[in-house]
Amino acid sequence: MAASEHLLGRPTGSSLGMVMASTGVAVMGSFAFGVAIGYSAPTEAGITQDLQLSLSQYSVLGSILTIGAMIGAVASGYIADVAGRKGAMRASALFCVVGWLAIFLAQSAASLDFGRFCTGFGVGVFSYVVPVFIAEIAPKALRGVLTALNQLLVCTGLSVTYIVGTMVSWRMLATAGLVPCIILIGSLLHS
Repeated sequence: MAASEHLLGRPTGSSLGMVMASTGVAVMGSFAFGVAIGYSAPTEAGITQDLQLSLSQYSVLGSILTIGAMIGAVASGYIADVAGRKGAMRASALFCVVGWLAIFLAQSAASLDFGRFCTGFGVGVFSYVVPVFIAEIAPKALRGVLTALNQLLVCTGLSVTYIVGTMVSWRMLATAGLVPCIILIGSLLHS
């Protein structure tokens, strides 16, 4: 019995390959979530200096992501029901792209806060949709391993942000959040 036959119940390696590729695309949202969580830590000195932010203004920047994520998480079920899992991932990636662009182009605390809120909303939706999508497409024998990739990629995004954030400007670090979202959108448009 072939490995793919055992895992999927039918003898086709291309189905297993599609599951792996789809999971790889979906966890780009998880990576983006990690980047969003970790973004405020290595950027504090650069942002406060460049935009002359007070400590309280920067504190809002650090915490408004959570508010957006709470709202995104609450809305995620409805969005997934209306748009489907892929549609919800596309929508959340678009919110993240808008957010990261607002952060990248920011000239004031208000644009930073808007960007962080949008990014928070997007990753709040990702927090529900990505593991559910993976669990729905994964064969039973691989479901646990593949859904664990969600958390692994959140932690990877966080770690990459901390490391890369010590080497690049805060504006360039915003592109680390853009890249996985653009990959996700581009990949989902072709599926």
